[in-house]
Amino acid sequence: MEYAWQILHRFGPAPGKPSRNLRFVNEVTCAYCRGAGSDPQYSSASGCPVCRGAGRVGVVPPVMVCRRCGGSGRVGGDLICLTCKGIGMVPVAPGAGPCPRCGGTGAEGIFYCHVCKGQGIA
Repeated sequence: MEYAWQILHRFGPAPGKPSRNLRFVNEVTCAYCRGAGSDPQYSSASGCPVCRGAGRVGVVPPVMVCRRCGGSGRVGGDLICLTCKGIGMVPVAPGAGPCPRCGGTGAEGIFYCHVCKGQGIA
């Protein structure tokens, strides 16, 4: 498992992106609404579709920042990231290692690796 984290961190976070270190938390701030609890696309009266207005989302530890959206919970402007479902974090299975297809980079050509969904772990 140590090798897996060395592979993941060898490439490091992109400039301006959050660190991809493991986090052992049970709850995180909703990345899509940034903890506001309201849908950023509509009025503040409508609840966030990710956290349902709570501003926080329960997760199963350990988790790490989603590589696809960079932890923002959004892709392509204001669309909810389908990899992390707008939470901004993805769960990491115990004993996970680098993806055998992409070698832990999360990339495959100009697109993301479909085996690991761009996360680099499998």
